[in-house]
Amino acid sequence: MTVLDLLAGYHTEWLKMAHKFGAGDYAEDIVQEMYIRLNKYVSDPERIMYKGQPNKLFVWVTLRNMTRQFQNKKDLMVYTGDMVDYDIAEEEYDMVEAQGFEKIIDKVWEIMEGQHWYDQKMFEIYHTTGMSMRDIEKETGISLFSIFDTLKKSKEYVREKIQEDYEDLQNGEAERI
Repeated sequence: MTVLDLLAGYHTEWLKMAHKFGAGDYAEDIVQEMYIRLNKYVSDPERIMYKGQPNKLFVWVTLRNMTRQFQNKKDLMVYTGDMVDYDIAEEEYDMVEAQGFEKIIDKVWEIMEGQHWYDQKMFEIYHTTGMSMRDIEKETGISLFSIFDTLKKSKEYVREKIQEDYEDLQNGEAERI
């Protein structure tokens, strides 16, 4: 089974993510484009996997960025009959940006490895399984407040540690990461 086969197994979940980002009727197209990009530009397929399952955080960020790019570039589509041609020059994927993004994802997991085991596990469960905080509460018996507080503190800690790298990525300076 290939990585794309595993990703496709979560297709409905990816569509829901794209819809939440505001993709609307284009959610299916954006998810399909995500498959193509991940297959083409991720040099090591294991980078989009975590413990044999798709890394939902990686996919979430990829879909969010692709939806934003799409929303900013809707006018780049040129309709010719029933076919849609994309302006390839504008659609070119920035490898430096992709590599910078991969480095940031790696840093997030490295940062979390240095945290308390409970914080690590809660962060891992939430970001790799796609379970909501309420689902985690039901499954583990841990209070919703504890889950929320742990995730909030973990996110703030990670955000603080990668702030500068993330700003570099947003400013088009991915090579500085």
